Amino acid sequence: MGDALRSVRRQLGTPAPSVFERVRAAWPEVVGEALGRHSVPLHLRAGTLRVGVDDPAWGGQFRYLADTLVAAFAERVPEAAIREISVTAARPGEGLPETPSPAGDGWSDERDEPA
Repeated sequence: MGDALRSVRRQLGTPAPSVFERVRAAWPEVVGEALGRHSVPLHLRAGTLRVGVDDPAWGGQFRYLADTLVAAFAERVPEAAIREISVTAARPGEGLPETPSPAGDGWSDERDEPA
């Protein structure tokens, strides 16, 4: 079963959960304090890092800084192979979306495998 799930995960371009955890751990340092307070990495698929922000204005900041952030993640977490950042803004008053738990994602057997 684990091999089948890993195969599907690779076909969808979803890295091992441990890779996304490294992106999440590097998040505050890479994006900085201000952006970090208003954003959360949601998922990583096929080289696209989906980011949730608590206000559309912060989405504009991410779009402005996208190339810089992609380069910073390439240096900090190269195995994530992030090529693009996509932003989703919450509706006013909703706050940040919750990041899914990698332990319950169903895509891994918890091995630290390459993406």
